Amino acid sequence: MRKTNLAVSTLLAVALCGPAFGATTADDAAKLKASLGAYLGASADAVAITPEGDGFKVVIDATGILAKSPDSKDVVISPIDFMLTPAGEGKWKVSHEGPLAFSAQFKGQFEITEKAESYTLNGEFDESLAAFTTLDAKVANLTFDETIKDEKGMDIKASGKFDSVDVKGTGTANSAGGVDVKFTEVFGPGEFTQDVAGGDGSAPFHLNVKMASINAEGAVNGTTTTAIAQFFKFVAAHPDDKAMANAQDDLKSVLRNLLPVFTSGEGSATINGIEAETSVGHFKAAKTTIGVKANGAVKDGRLEESINFEGIELPPGLVPAWAQSLVSKNVSLGVAMSGYDLESFLKAEIDSADFSKDPAVSKEAEDKNAQLLMPKGAVDVTLTKSSISNDVYALTAEGTMQVGPSAQPTGKAHITMKGLDDVMKAAQAAPAEAGLQEMGAVAIVAKGLAKTENDGSLGWDVEATPDGKITVNGMDMSKLKN
Repeated sequence: MRKTNLAVSTLLAVALCGPAFGATTADDAAKLKASLGAYLGASADAVAITPEGDGFKVVIDATGILAKSPDSKDVVISPIDFMLTPAGEGKWKVSHEGPLAFSAQFKGQFEITEKAESYTLNGEFDESLAAFTTLDAKVANLTFDETIKDEKGMDIKASGKFDSVDVKGTGTANSAGGVDVKFTEVFGPGEFTQDVAGGDGSAPFHLNVKMASINAEGAVNGTTTTAIAQFFKFVAAHPDDKAMANAQDDLKSVLRNLLPVFTSGEGSATINGIEAETSVGHFKAAKTTIGVKANGAVKDGRLEESINFEGIELPPGLVPAWAQSLVSKNVSLGVAMSGYDLESFLKAEIDSADFSKDPAVSKEAEDKNAQLLMPKGAVDVTLTKSSISNDVYALTAEGTMQVGPSAQPTGKAHITMKGLDDVMKAAQAAPAEAGLQEMGAVAIVAKGLAKTENDGSLGWDVEATPDGKITVNGMDMSKLKN
Protein backbone atom coordinates (compact mmCIF):
# COMPACT_ATOMS: atom_id res chain seq x y z
CA MET A 1 0.00 0.00 0.00
CA ARG A 2 2.95 2.34 0.43
CA LYS A 3 3.52 2.68 -3.31
CA THR A 4 -0.20 2.62 -4.03
CA ASN A 5 -0.80 5.63 -1.82
CA LEU A 6 2.19 7.52 -3.16
CA ALA A 7 0.73 7.02 -6.64
CA VAL A 8 -2.73 8.15 -5.51
CA SER A 9 -1.33 11.27 -3.87
CA THR A 10 0.65 12.03 -7.03
CA LEU A 11 -2.47 11.70 -9.19
CA LEU A 12 -4.39 13.96 -6.83
CA ALA A 13 -1.66 16.55 -6.99
CA VAL A 14 -1.50 16.37 -10.78
CA ALA A 15 -5.22 17.15 -10.86
CA LEU A 16 -4.46 20.40 -9.08
CA CYS A 17 -2.84 21.76 -12.23
CA GLY A 18 -5.34 24.26 -13.55
CA PRO A 19 -7.68 25.28 -10.71
CA ALA A 20 -6.60 28.32 -8.70
CA PHE A 21 -8.23 29.10 -5.37
CA GLY A 22 -8.27 31.84 -2.81
CA ALA A 23 -10.39 31.01 0.23
CA THR A 24 -11.52 27.40 0.07
CA THR A 25 -15.26 27.01 -0.47
CA ALA A 26 -17.69 24.31 -1.54
CA ASP A 27 -17.54 25.72 -5.09
CA ASP A 28 -13.76 25.42 -5.02
CA ALA A 29 -14.08 21.82 -3.87
CA ALA A 30 -16.42 21.13 -6.80
CA LYS A 31 -13.90 22.65 -9.22
CA LEU A 32 -11.14 20.52 -7.77
CA LYS A 33 -13.24 17.38 -8.08
CA ALA A 34 -14.08 18.24 -11.70
CA SER A 35 -10.38 18.63 -12.41
CA LEU A 36 -9.64 15.30 -10.75
CA GLY A 37 -12.44 13.67 -12.75
CA ALA A 38 -10.47 14.27 -15.94
CA TYR A 39 -7.80 11.89 -14.62
CA LEU A 40 -9.96 9.26 -12.91
CA GLY A 41 -12.83 9.03 -15.39
CA ALA A 42 -15.71 6.91 -14.09
CA SER A 43 -13.83 6.35 -10.81
CA ALA A 44 -14.11 10.04 -9.88
CA ASP A 45 -17.34 9.29 -8.00
CA ALA A 46 -15.24 7.38 -5.47
CA VAL A 47 -13.61 10.64 -4.35
CA ALA A 48 -15.18 13.13 -1.95
CA ILE A 49 -13.66 16.63 -1.59
CA THR A 50 -14.78 19.13 1.02
CA PRO A 51 -13.33 22.43 2.24
CA GLU A 52 -11.67 22.19 5.64
CA GLY A 53 -9.87 25.11 7.27
CA ASP A 54 -7.59 26.74 4.73
CA GLY A 55 -7.49 23.65 2.51
CA PHE A 56 -9.44 20.64 1.28
CA LYS A 57 -10.02 17.23 2.76
CA VAL A 58 -9.99 14.50 0.12
CA VAL A 59 -11.38 11.04 0.96
CA ILE A 60 -10.84 8.26 -1.57
CA ASP A 61 -12.96 5.13 -1.64
CA ALA A 62 -10.20 2.99 -3.15
CA THR A 63 -12.35 -0.10 -2.59
CA GLY A 64 -14.84 1.28 -5.07
CA ILE A 65 -12.14 2.12 -7.61
CA LEU A 66 -10.41 -1.28 -7.62
CA ALA A 67 -13.68 -3.19 -7.42
CA LYS A 68 -14.40 -1.98 -10.97
CA SER A 69 -11.61 -4.23 -12.24
CA PRO A 70 -13.10 -7.32 -13.95
CA ASP A 71 -10.25 -9.45 -12.57
CA SER A 72 -10.74 -8.59 -8.89
CA LYS A 73 -13.29 -9.44 -6.24
CA ASP A 74 -13.75 -8.92 -2.52
CA VAL A 75 -11.57 -5.81 -2.55
CA VAL A 76 -11.39 -4.04 0.81
CA ILE A 77 -9.21 -0.98 1.39
CA SER A 78 -9.35 1.37 4.31
CA PRO A 79 -10.45 4.85 3.15
CA ILE A 80 -7.53 7.01 2.06
CA ASP A 81 -7.71 10.65 3.07
CA PHE A 82 -5.43 13.57 2.25
CA MET A 83 -5.29 17.22 3.15
CA LEU A 84 -4.57 19.58 0.26
CA THR A 85 -3.60 23.11 1.24
CA PRO A 86 -2.79 25.95 -1.21
CA ALA A 87 0.77 27.23 -0.58
CA GLY A 88 0.76 30.05 -3.14
CA GLU A 89 2.51 30.47 -6.49
CA GLY A 90 0.98 27.31 -7.87
CA LYS A 91 2.19 25.10 -5.04
CA TRP A 92 0.17 22.76 -2.82
CA LYS A 93 0.93 21.03 0.45
CA VAL A 94 -0.22 17.40 0.56
CA SER A 95 -0.45 15.47 3.84
CA HIS A 96 -1.86 12.22 5.18
CA GLU A 97 -1.74 10.39 8.49
CA GLY A 98 -3.39 7.16 9.66
CA PRO A 99 -3.32 3.35 9.49
CA LEU A 100 -3.77 1.40 6.27
CA ALA A 101 -5.36 -1.93 5.40
CA PHE A 102 -5.79 -3.56 2.01
CA SER A 103 -7.06 -6.97 0.95
CA ALA A 104 -8.32 -8.39 -2.33
CA GLN A 105 -8.97 -11.57 -4.27
CA PHE A 106 -8.27 -11.79 -7.99
CA LYS A 107 -9.20 -14.25 -10.65
CA GLY A 108 -6.69 -17.06 -10.86
CA GLN A 109 -7.01 -17.59 -7.10
CA PHE A 110 -4.64 -14.84 -6.07
CA GLU A 111 -5.21 -13.23 -2.68
CA ILE A 112 -3.30 -10.40 -1.06
CA THR A 113 -3.50 -8.55 2.25
CA GLU A 114 -1.37 -5.60 3.34
CA LYS A 115 -1.47 -3.65 6.58
CA ALA A 116 0.43 -0.77 8.13
CA GLU A 117 0.04 0.32 11.72
CA SER A 118 0.65 3.91 10.65
CA TYR A 119 1.37 5.79 7.45
CA THR A 120 2.26 9.46 7.18
CA LEU A 121 2.97 11.52 4.10
CA ASN A 122 3.94 15.17 3.75
CA GLY A 123 4.95 16.90 0.57
CA GLU A 124 4.69 19.95 -1.62
CA PHE A 125 3.45 19.77 -5.20
CA ASP A 126 4.35 22.31 -7.90
CA GLU A 127 1.74 22.79 -10.63
CA SER A 128 4.29 24.16 -13.11
CA LEU A 129 6.39 21.00 -12.81
CA ALA A 130 3.45 18.59 -12.37
CA ALA A 131 5.61 16.97 -9.70
CA PHE A 132 6.39 16.93 -5.99
CA THR A 133 9.26 19.24 -5.06
CA THR A 134 9.48 17.57 -1.64
CA LEU A 135 8.08 14.30 -0.34
CA ASP A 136 8.48 12.58 3.03
CA ALA A 137 6.61 9.34 3.77
CA LYS A 138 6.93 6.98 6.73
CA VAL A 139 5.36 3.58 7.37
CA ALA A 140 5.45 1.65 10.66
CA ASN A 141 4.94 -2.11 11.01
CA LEU A 142 4.19 -2.96 7.39
CA THR A 143 3.02 -6.55 6.81
CA PHE A 144 1.74 -8.48 3.80
CA ASP A 145 0.39 -11.95 3.00
CA GLU A 146 -0.13 -13.48 -0.45
CA THR A 147 -1.60 -16.77 -1.63
CA ILE A 148 -1.44 -18.10 -5.19
CA LYS A 149 -3.11 -21.28 -6.41
CA ASP A 150 -3.29 -22.60 -9.96
CA GLU A 151 -5.27 -25.22 -11.83
CA LYS A 152 -2.45 -27.77 -11.40
CA GLY A 153 -2.68 -27.61 -7.63
CA MET A 154 0.36 -25.43 -7.07
CA ASP A 155 0.02 -23.63 -3.73
CA ILE A 156 2.31 -20.69 -2.97
CA LYS A 157 2.11 -18.80 0.29
CA ALA A 158 4.22 -15.73 0.93
CA SER A 159 4.37 -13.29 3.80
CA GLY A 160 6.63 -10.51 4.89
CA LYS A 161 7.09 -7.59 7.22
CA PHE A 162 9.20 -4.49 7.74
CA ASP A 163 9.42 -2.70 11.06
CA SER A 164 9.69 0.65 9.28
CA VAL A 165 9.90 2.27 5.86
CA ASP A 166 11.15 5.81 5.30
CA VAL A 167 10.92 7.45 1.86
CA LYS A 168 12.19 10.90 0.95
CA GLY A 169 12.23 12.60 -2.42
CA THR A 170 12.75 15.90 -4.22
CA GLY A 171 11.86 17.22 -7.66
CA THR A 172 13.51 20.14 -9.48
CA ALA A 173 13.19 21.59 -12.95
CA ASN A 174 15.70 20.34 -15.51
CA SER A 175 17.10 23.19 -17.63
CA ALA A 176 16.68 21.08 -20.76
CA GLY A 177 13.07 20.18 -19.90
CA GLY A 178 11.28 17.81 -17.58
CA VAL A 179 11.92 17.20 -13.90
CA ASP A 180 14.89 15.75 -12.04
CA VAL A 181 13.78 13.44 -9.24
CA LYS A 182 15.96 12.21 -6.37
CA PHE A 183 14.88 9.73 -3.70
CA THR A 184 16.07 7.67 -0.77
CA GLU A 185 14.36 4.67 0.83
CA VAL A 186 15.32 3.12 4.15
CA PHE A 187 13.73 -0.15 5.29
CA GLY A 188 14.17 -1.25 8.89
CA PRO A 189 14.58 -4.90 9.91
CA GLY A 190 12.51 -7.13 7.67
CA GLU A 191 11.56 -10.72 6.98
CA PHE A 192 10.16 -12.63 4.01
CA THR A 193 8.81 -16.20 3.99
CA GLN A 194 7.67 -18.33 1.05
CA ASP A 195 6.34 -21.90 0.97
CA VAL A 196 5.63 -23.76 -2.28
CA ALA A 197 3.83 -27.10 -2.37
CA GLY A 198 1.95 -29.35 -4.79
CA GLY A 199 1.51 -28.88 -8.49
CA ASP A 200 3.97 -30.94 -10.51
CA GLY A 201 4.79 -33.43 -7.75
CA SER A 202 8.06 -31.74 -6.80
CA ALA A 203 9.24 -31.60 -3.20
CA PRO A 204 7.88 -28.75 -1.05
CA PHE A 205 10.08 -25.66 -0.97
CA HIS A 206 10.58 -23.39 2.04
CA LEU A 207 12.40 -20.05 2.16
CA ASN A 208 12.77 -17.63 5.04
CA VAL A 209 14.89 -14.52 4.53
CA LYS A 210 15.75 -12.00 7.24
CA MET A 211 17.39 -8.64 6.57
CA ALA A 212 18.91 -6.18 9.01
CA SER A 213 18.11 -3.23 6.72
CA ILE A 214 17.78 -2.04 3.13
CA ASN A 215 19.12 1.33 1.99
CA ALA A 216 18.21 2.53 -1.48
CA GLU A 217 18.78 5.76 -3.37
CA GLY A 218 18.42 6.99 -6.90
CA ALA A 219 17.91 9.83 -9.33
CA VAL A 220 15.86 10.11 -12.52
CA ASN A 221 16.59 13.11 -14.75
CA GLY A 222 14.42 14.86 -17.33
CA THR A 223 11.20 13.06 -16.39
CA THR A 224 8.36 14.19 -18.68
CA THR A 225 5.89 14.67 -15.84
CA THR A 226 3.54 17.03 -17.70
CA ALA A 227 3.23 14.61 -20.62
CA ILE A 228 2.67 11.73 -18.20
CA ALA A 229 -0.21 13.69 -16.62
CA GLN A 230 -1.74 14.23 -20.07
CA PHE A 231 -1.42 10.51 -20.78
CA PHE A 232 -3.43 9.73 -17.62
CA LYS A 233 -6.06 12.22 -18.74
CA PHE A 234 -6.29 10.67 -22.22
CA VAL A 235 -6.68 7.14 -20.80
CA ALA A 236 -9.45 8.31 -18.47
CA ALA A 237 -11.29 9.93 -21.40
CA HIS A 238 -10.88 6.81 -23.59
CA PRO A 239 -11.53 3.87 -21.24
CA ASP A 240 -11.42 1.01 -23.78
CA ASP A 241 -9.47 -0.12 -26.84
CA LYS A 242 -12.20 0.95 -29.28
CA ALA A 243 -12.33 4.48 -27.90
CA MET A 244 -8.56 4.76 -28.14
CA ALA A 245 -8.54 3.43 -31.71
CA ASN A 246 -11.17 6.00 -32.74
CA ALA A 247 -8.93 8.75 -31.39
CA GLN A 248 -5.62 7.28 -32.43
CA ASP A 249 -4.26 10.48 -33.97
CA ASP A 250 -4.59 12.10 -30.55
CA LEU A 251 -3.22 8.95 -28.90
CA LYS A 252 -0.13 9.04 -31.12
CA SER A 253 0.42 12.68 -30.22
CA VAL A 254 0.15 11.87 -26.51
CA LEU A 255 2.58 8.96 -26.87
CA ARG A 256 5.12 11.06 -28.79
CA ASN A 257 4.99 13.73 -26.09
CA LEU A 258 5.79 11.09 -23.46
CA LEU A 259 9.21 10.53 -25.01
CA PRO A 260 11.87 10.26 -23.79
CA VAL A 261 9.92 9.57 -20.51
CA PHE A 262 13.22 10.36 -18.79
CA THR A 263 16.68 11.20 -20.14
CA SER A 264 18.78 9.25 -17.66
CA GLY A 265 18.48 7.56 -14.29
CA GLU A 266 20.38 5.49 -11.78
CA GLY A 267 19.71 3.77 -8.51
CA SER A 268 21.21 1.36 -6.02
CA ALA A 269 20.07 -0.71 -3.06
CA THR A 270 22.17 -2.25 -0.32
CA ILE A 271 20.74 -5.14 1.68
CA ASN A 272 22.57 -5.66 4.96
CA GLY A 273 22.78 -8.79 7.07
CA ILE A 274 20.92 -11.31 4.90
CA GLU A 275 20.18 -14.70 6.46
CA ALA A 276 18.24 -17.22 4.39
CA GLU A 277 16.82 -20.46 5.79
CA THR A 278 16.07 -22.88 2.95
CA SER A 279 15.23 -26.53 2.47
CA VAL A 280 18.96 -27.28 2.05
CA GLY A 281 20.31 -25.19 4.91
CA HIS A 282 21.20 -21.74 6.24
CA PHE A 283 22.83 -19.18 3.91
CA LYS A 284 24.31 -15.81 4.87
CA ALA A 285 25.62 -12.71 3.11
CA ALA A 286 27.02 -9.76 5.01
CA LYS A 287 26.04 -7.31 2.29
CA THR A 288 24.34 -7.41 -1.11
CA THR A 289 24.36 -4.39 -3.40
CA ILE A 290 22.27 -4.05 -6.56
CA GLY A 291 22.73 -1.19 -9.01
CA VAL A 292 21.11 -0.03 -12.24
CA LYS A 293 21.83 2.89 -14.55
CA ALA A 294 19.95 3.63 -17.75
CA ASN A 295 19.10 6.21 -20.36
CA GLY A 296 15.50 6.82 -21.33
CA ALA A 297 14.11 6.65 -24.86
CA VAL A 298 17.03 8.60 -26.35
CA LYS A 299 19.34 8.05 -29.32
CA ASP A 300 22.38 7.08 -27.23
CA GLY A 301 20.80 4.17 -25.39
CA ARG A 302 22.68 2.62 -22.49
CA LEU A 303 21.76 0.17 -19.72
CA GLU A 304 24.03 -0.94 -16.87
CA GLU A 305 23.29 -3.47 -14.14
CA SER A 306 25.43 -4.78 -11.30
CA ILE A 307 25.12 -7.07 -8.30
CA ASN A 308 27.66 -7.64 -5.54
CA PHE A 309 27.71 -10.17 -2.71
CA GLU A 310 30.08 -9.82 0.24
CA GLY A 311 30.72 -12.30 3.04
CA ILE A 312 28.89 -15.31 1.56
CA GLU A 313 28.50 -18.25 3.96
CA LEU A 314 27.07 -21.60 2.85
CA PRO A 315 25.34 -24.13 5.12
CA PRO A 316 27.72 -26.48 6.97
CA GLY A 317 28.15 -29.76 5.12
CA LEU A 318 26.75 -28.47 1.81
CA VAL A 319 30.24 -28.43 0.25
CA PRO A 320 32.66 -31.35 0.85
CA ALA A 321 35.89 -30.61 2.72
CA TRP A 322 38.13 -30.92 -0.36
CA ALA A 323 36.10 -28.19 -2.15
CA GLN A 324 36.00 -25.62 0.65
CA SER A 325 38.81 -23.59 -0.90
CA LEU A 326 36.86 -23.32 -4.17
CA VAL A 327 33.78 -21.69 -2.63
CA SER A 328 33.56 -17.95 -3.34
CA LYS A 329 33.03 -15.52 -0.46
CA ASN A 330 32.69 -12.41 -2.60
CA VAL A 331 31.06 -12.08 -6.02
CA SER A 332 30.82 -8.92 -8.13
CA LEU A 333 29.10 -8.98 -11.52
CA GLY A 334 28.38 -6.11 -13.87
CA VAL A 335 27.04 -5.91 -17.41
CA ALA A 336 26.22 -3.00 -19.72
CA MET A 337 24.64 -2.61 -23.14
CA SER A 338 25.02 0.46 -25.36
CA GLY A 339 24.92 1.59 -28.98
CA TYR A 340 21.17 1.30 -29.52
CA ASP A 341 18.69 4.03 -30.54
CA LEU A 342 15.46 3.58 -28.58
CA GLU A 343 14.16 7.04 -29.52
CA SER A 344 14.08 6.45 -33.30
CA PHE A 345 12.66 2.95 -32.83
CA LEU A 346 9.76 4.03 -30.58
CA LYS A 347 8.90 7.02 -32.76
CA ALA A 348 8.73 4.73 -35.80
CA GLU A 349 6.59 2.24 -33.85
CA ILE A 350 4.13 5.00 -32.91
CA ASP A 351 4.00 6.40 -36.45
CA SER A 352 3.40 2.99 -38.06
CA ALA A 353 0.83 1.80 -35.52
CA ASP A 354 -2.84 1.31 -36.37
CA PHE A 355 -4.59 0.83 -33.03
CA SER A 356 -7.76 -0.47 -34.70
CA LYS A 357 -5.84 -3.64 -35.63
CA ASP A 358 -4.28 -6.49 -33.66
CA PRO A 359 -1.33 -6.36 -33.69
CA ALA A 360 -1.22 -2.58 -33.99
CA VAL A 361 2.13 -2.71 -35.83
CA SER A 362 2.42 -5.06 -38.81
CA LYS A 363 5.29 -7.54 -39.06
CA GLU A 364 6.68 -5.71 -42.08
CA ALA A 365 6.74 -2.41 -40.19
CA GLU A 366 8.14 -4.11 -37.10
CA ASP A 367 11.06 -5.56 -39.08
CA LYS A 368 11.77 -2.18 -40.68
CA ASN A 369 11.59 -0.35 -37.36
CA ALA A 370 13.91 -2.87 -35.73
CA GLN A 371 16.70 -1.73 -38.04
CA LEU A 372 16.49 1.72 -36.42
CA LEU A 373 17.13 0.18 -33.02
CA MET A 374 20.71 -0.76 -33.97
CA PRO A 375 22.00 1.94 -36.33
CA LYS A 376 25.47 0.29 -36.45
CA GLY A 377 24.01 -3.18 -37.00
CA ALA A 378 25.19 -4.29 -33.57
CA VAL A 379 25.20 -3.27 -29.92
CA ASP A 380 28.08 -3.17 -27.48
CA VAL A 381 27.72 -5.67 -24.63
CA THR A 382 30.21 -4.92 -21.87
CA LEU A 383 31.25 -7.00 -18.90
CA THR A 384 32.22 -4.30 -16.45
CA LYS A 385 34.98 -5.24 -14.02
CA SER A 386 33.62 -8.37 -12.35
CA SER A 387 35.27 -10.63 -9.81
CA ILE A 388 34.95 -13.85 -7.84
CA SER A 389 37.19 -14.31 -4.82
CA ASN A 390 37.85 -15.89 -1.44
CA ASP A 391 40.90 -16.27 0.83
CA VAL A 392 42.59 -18.56 -1.72
CA TYR A 393 42.00 -17.06 -5.16
CA ALA A 394 40.76 -13.95 -6.96
CA LEU A 395 39.45 -13.99 -10.52
CA THR A 396 38.61 -10.76 -12.39
CA ALA A 397 37.24 -10.13 -15.88
CA GLU A 398 36.21 -7.19 -18.03
CA GLY A 399 35.62 -6.68 -21.74
CA THR A 400 33.32 -5.56 -24.53
CA MET A 401 31.77 -7.49 -27.43
CA GLN A 402 29.88 -6.22 -30.46
CA VAL A 403 26.79 -8.35 -31.08
CA GLY A 404 24.20 -8.06 -33.84
CA PRO A 405 21.62 -10.21 -35.63
CA SER A 406 23.69 -10.61 -38.80
CA ALA A 407 27.24 -9.78 -37.74
CA GLN A 408 30.03 -12.03 -36.48
CA PRO A 409 30.46 -11.30 -32.75
CA THR A 410 33.74 -9.49 -32.10
CA GLY A 411 35.33 -8.10 -28.99
CA LYS A 412 38.07 -8.10 -26.40
CA ALA A 413 38.28 -9.19 -22.77
CA HIS A 414 40.95 -9.04 -20.06
CA ILE A 415 41.03 -11.76 -17.39
CA THR A 416 43.33 -11.99 -14.36
CA MET A 417 43.71 -14.56 -11.62
CA LYS A 418 45.61 -15.02 -8.40
CA GLY A 419 45.85 -18.40 -6.69
CA LEU A 420 45.59 -20.65 -9.76
CA ASP A 421 48.10 -23.12 -8.30
CA ASP A 422 46.00 -23.49 -5.14
CA VAL A 423 42.86 -24.07 -7.24
CA MET A 424 44.73 -26.78 -9.19
CA LYS A 425 45.73 -28.46 -5.92
CA ALA A 426 42.10 -28.51 -4.78
CA ALA A 427 41.01 -30.02 -8.10
CA GLN A 428 43.71 -32.70 -7.88
CA ALA A 429 42.51 -33.58 -4.36
CA ALA A 430 38.96 -34.14 -5.57
CA PRO A 431 37.65 -37.74 -5.66
CA ALA A 432 37.26 -39.34 -9.08
CA GLU A 433 33.46 -39.14 -8.93
CA ALA A 434 33.68 -35.33 -8.80
CA GLY A 435 34.76 -35.35 -12.47
CA LEU A 436 37.41 -32.65 -12.08
CA GLN A 437 40.30 -34.58 -13.61
CA GLU A 438 40.17 -32.59 -16.85
CA MET A 439 40.16 -29.33 -14.92
CA GLY A 440 43.83 -29.81 -14.06
CA ALA A 441 44.78 -30.19 -17.73
CA VAL A 442 42.82 -27.07 -18.67
CA ALA A 443 44.50 -25.13 -15.85
CA ILE A 444 47.94 -26.21 -17.08
CA VAL A 445 47.19 -24.95 -20.60
CA ALA A 446 45.74 -21.69 -19.22
CA LYS A 447 48.85 -21.15 -17.10
CA GLY A 448 51.07 -21.76 -20.11
CA LEU A 449 49.22 -19.11 -22.12
CA ALA A 450 49.19 -16.54 -19.31
CA LYS A 451 51.33 -13.46 -18.95
CA THR A 452 52.40 -12.00 -15.61
CA GLU A 453 50.63 -8.81 -14.54
CA ASN A 454 52.28 -5.99 -12.56
CA ASP A 455 50.75 -7.27 -9.32
CA GLY A 456 52.03 -10.81 -9.92
CA SER A 457 48.70 -12.26 -11.01
CA LEU A 458 48.27 -14.21 -14.24
CA GLY A 459 46.61 -12.38 -17.13
CA TRP A 460 44.94 -13.27 -20.38
CA ASP A 461 43.86 -10.93 -23.20
CA VAL A 462 41.13 -12.65 -25.18
CA GLU A 463 39.98 -11.38 -28.58
CA ALA A 464 37.25 -12.53 -30.97
CA THR A 465 38.17 -11.29 -34.46
CA PRO A 466 35.87 -10.49 -37.44
CA ASP A 467 37.06 -13.64 -39.25
CA GLY A 468 35.78 -15.84 -36.42
CA LYS A 469 39.10 -16.52 -34.72
CA ILE A 470 39.67 -16.42 -30.97
CA THR A 471 43.10 -15.47 -29.67
CA VAL A 472 44.50 -15.56 -26.13
CA ASN A 473 47.49 -13.31 -25.57
CA GLY A 474 48.01 -13.36 -29.34
CA MET A 475 47.82 -17.15 -29.67
CA ASP A 476 45.28 -18.43 -32.21
CA MET A 477 43.23 -21.05 -30.34
CA SER A 478 42.38 -22.92 -33.55
CA LYS A 479 46.10 -23.61 -34.09
CA LEU A 480 46.44 -24.78 -30.49
CA LYS A 481 43.84 -27.48 -31.15
CA ASN A 482 45.85 -28.75 -34.08
